[in-house]
Amino acid sequence: MLARLLATAAVGGVVGFIVFHPREAEATGPTATVDADEAQRWLLGGNAWFVKGGRHVGDTSVERRTAVAPSQAPSCTILTCADSRVPPEHLFHAGLGDMFTVRVAGNVAEPVTTGSIEYAVEHLGTQLVVVMGHERCGAVKAALSDASLGPNLDALLALIRPGIGEIEDLDEAVRANVHAQVAGLRRSAILHHAEAEGTLTLLAAYYDLDTGVVTFLDSPPTSAVAEAAASPRTPAEGHAPTH
Repeated sequence: MLARLLATAAVGGVVGFIVFHPREAEATGPTATVDADEAQRWLLGGNAWFVKGGRHVGDTSVERRTAVAPSQAPSCTILTCADSRVPPEHLFHAGLGDMFTVRVAGNVAEPVTTGSIEYAVEHLGTQLVVVMGHERCGAVKAALSDASLGPNLDALLALIRPGIGEIEDLDEAVRANVHAQVAGLRRSAILHHAEAEGTLTLLAAYYDLDTGVVTFLDSPPTSAVAEAAASPRTPAEGHAPTH
């Protein structure tokens, strides 16, 4: 019953050309999955269009809203900061039903956010999970200080401090925190099993507030992924990919 209820709502260069076809959501739930490489290419194509300053190409039409209303089949899951300057649907030009988004200050992988991601992976079939930090993150900046900000904020900062250790530079600390939160997700039995089975890819990413560029911090991208990063996704190219 819980799965059925949650499935009906989301939880909280060079100019090129990449074509993706609309992803259909069936009333009975997701029937197809998008592999991690394809989802990453789609994200980078959308971000390239955002960096270029193109108008939002995510599909929020009445037709799309009607199509995804019965159930959701997102192509990827994003854990990112609650910062008002970091709306992932805009940074990647996503539309309704395209991505499963979890946001919390400092993009921390605590039990509630991890549980949300586990749901997306196990019940919605997303094969790509991205933890995205950002330039000048206020939560990480606060974690660099020893000041007490009250019990609730202190509890949040306690989830960031172990991952940044003795780092003093804010930008370096932001990146270290992203990697630490990815490591935290890997401690989830569900996510660890999915990654071991080859059905899940966990990636770390960094968003530059000044340039708008999202950079993946893991291993060097494949040539196809690198091409996508330099190829803006245009309005005619629809929403998330499907098989």
